[in-house]
Amino acid sequence: MKGFTLIEVLVSLLILSVVAAAGLSSISFSTQSYLTLKENFYTSTIAENVLLLSFYDDNFLTNNVTSQQEVLMGSFYIWKRDININKSQNSLSISVEVNSELQSNPYKLEIFKTIK
Repeated sequence: MKGFTLIEVLVSLLILSVVAAAGLSSISFSTQSYLTLKENFYTSTIAENVLLLSFYDDNFLTNNVTSQQEVLMGSFYIWKRDININKSQNSLSISVEVNSELQSNPYKLEIFKTIK
């Protein structure tokens, strides 16, 4: 008789299941990393845009908007801007914090601007 014994079939199924489990784990980790990187990119883009608008556009800087909700690629983000004046150094400190519905930690950026 030709064929495989029961032991050989069980060993091959064990090896196949170990390889499949490792592959599924790798796919799961890769997907989670992609989602985290995507959220980090979107929150940093919003923070950079708000900081650049605040730095270069005096109308945006003085419009008294300290918080706003943005929708980017179907996800909701809330940014908060804080402006502190340092009169002794003639400068502004502009900080932006962006929260997303998927991230637990907010993304924070800060920039300084000299005032005349």
